[in-house]
Amino acid sequence: MRCRGNGNETQTTPKHPLNWHIAELQSFAYQYSTIFPASTKEKECLPNMPLLDTPPATLCHSVLEAFHIQSDIERLATINENAQTLQKLRKTELDETRSALRSLTRSLDAAKSSVEASLAVAAKREHAKTILDLDKQKFALAKNVTELEKSNHLMEANLAKMKDEYEGLELESPMQSNTALSEDETILRLKIYRSFGIELKEDGAGGYSSAIINKKDQGDVAMIKLDSRLKRSTYTDFFWDAI
Repeated sequence: MRCRGNGNETQTTPKHPLNWHIAELQSFAYQYSTIFPASTKEKECLPNMPLLDTPPATLCHSVLEAFHIQSDIERLATINENAQTLQKLRKTELDETRSALRSLTRSLDAAKSSVEASLAVAAKREHAKTILDLDKQKFALAKNVTELEKSNHLMEANLAKMKDEYEGLELESPMQSNTALSEDETILRLKIYRSFGIELKEDGAGGYSSAIINKKDQGDVAMIKLDSRLKRSTYTDFFWDAI
């Protein structure tokens, strides 16, 4: 510490830090007493207070020796060590978790690739099956179309044939048509007569000369001559009587 006196500078030994703090405390106490003066009662009590005979440095050292901080230091060291160990464990666990996450990510990517490949194969199979079904339907439709075309051709041929027959009938004369109708009537009459056991004999001129009646229940045969001069009702009576 440097001191100035009569223009000359002298060097003195530096004060101990503890003494410096004591001086600071004394200065603070003086300023405090100046600003806040003690009361009469406090002034009366001050002379009765014992003075400290022990130096302040010795008192501070004794106070420091009274504090046992080694156990606290050891506890702090243990806490620090535990904190470092916990940090290492957390870092190790975090690294393991990240490694597991990367492994799971790779597994997920592999599974996605496998699923996509399976879906692609299934899509190809489904496409092939769809194409095969469509081909079958196409062949079935082609077969049905062919059969319909054949049936159409047959129907067209039958229609043409029926048109030709109709045109041929249109060209025939009314007399021929009447003759055909009369022939049909004659055939029908003959069938009716035969069903009753009556058989007509032709005379060679387009008519009938006699009728033979077979009586199956009696085992007899009767013959009736036909004459165009007699009425048909007369022959009808003869036939019914003979039957």
